[in-house]
Amino acid sequence: MLKPKPRHIVLLVAALLLVTGSAFAQPPGHGPERGERQHPREHGMMIPDLTEAQKEQMKELRVEHMKALQPLRNQMGEKKARLRTLSTSDKVNMTEINRVIDDIGKMQTQMMKLRAQHRQDVRKLLTDEQRVIFDAHKPPHQDGPPHAGKHLGRKPH
Repeated sequence: MLKPKPRHIVLLVAALLLVTGSAFAQPPGHGPERGERQHPREHGMMIPDLTEAQKEQMKELRVEHMKALQPLRNQMGEKKARLRTLSTSDKVNMTEINRVIDDIGKMQTQMMKLRAQHRQDVRKLLTDEQRVIFDAHKPPHQDGPPHAGKHLGRKPH
């Protein structure tokens, strides 16, 4: 019978630790399977007794809503990059920084209004019972992504 060499045992243990460590390093909900299974209510899946017509109308509304938001999201990304550039330059121009911050605020307001309108458009498709359940759930993106910007770069008190 072959006796394993200590070097082989160490390599095997290291490989096992590497594999199991990386498996636990990925938080749930990040990856290709993230979609409807993680957030079924975003697409009306938690609303009971939806008809096929309601599902189709909701899908059309969602596509229109996404098309309306996309240019604003793109502009928002550009403004945030501009703000980062202005904030980190050697000669900081507070007037320009404040202008970009105001622009970002206006875009956020526009996006919130579009989301509110979309939510009301979806509500119009629902029966009274469905509407009660729909209203009981917090709208997606109401408070932004979890932990967005919280304690960024800060030490605990």
